[in-house]
Amino acid sequence: GGLGGPGRASGTQLHVTLPGLLLLSVYCLVSGLSAVYTEAILKAQALPLGLQNLFLYSFGVLLNLLGYFWQGAEGGFLQGFSPWLLLVVLSQALNGLLMSVVMKHSSNITRLFVISCSILANALLSVALFSLQLTPLFFVAVACVGLAMHLYYGL
Repeated sequence: GGLGGPGRASGTQLHVTLPGLLLLSVYCLVSGLSAVYTEAILKAQALPLGLQNLFLYSFGVLLNLLGYFWQGAEGGFLQGFSPWLLLVVLSQALNGLLMSVVMKHSSNITRLFVISCSILANALLSVALFSLQLTPLFFVAVACVGLAMHLYYGL
């Protein structure tokens, strides 16, 4: 999957492969289950959101540090990090914190609508920046997101 095709020399048309579709399905299943579990944890506790985030993300930090020291600490902690990669890591951390606010004070459904709209916005940015050619399936996805928002929110 990705840009171009396996038999194409050039081009920027998006195509879908069966392994990519299967992996995407597994990702969606795991992501959905973990989001529902995280929402249940966030809403069941009366702790402040900052403290809940500290508890939830401390396990990830500890596991990553364990993996870092297990492999050996050669070259420094940020070896191989460019400023762009650091920006991506920081934006993903901010995204996680914002999603926890949405899940604490709204619902997981709202979070999914935010993600769906951001995917559509990223596709449009890819058209403008990378000359991606949108397929008719993109417009089917836009219609599905719009219909889902209409049915859920009555917009």
